[in-house]
Amino acid sequence: MTGRTVQARDTPGRAPIPQQVIGVLVIGTENIRARYECYRHGCPKRREGPVFGSPAVQAFVAEIKGRHLAAYHGETP
Repeated sequence: MTGRTVQARDTPGRAPIPQQVIGVLVIGTENIRARYECYRHGCPKRREGPVFGSPAVQAFVAEIKGRHLAAYHGETP
């Protein structure tokens, strides 16, 4: 028995579809807030934030993925 592997195709102007979601960055534009949720198995800190206010949200969005991956998963983006 043989099986076929389904692969995501690149579409011009769109990012490739990830095979697995490992984190979600949520940004609320009405109340100017943001949080990051990590879905990696065994993550010691599943949620970062929330942060509030325009300057804090901008800084949080710019650095959260790299900071979280370095601190809890030993990775650099």
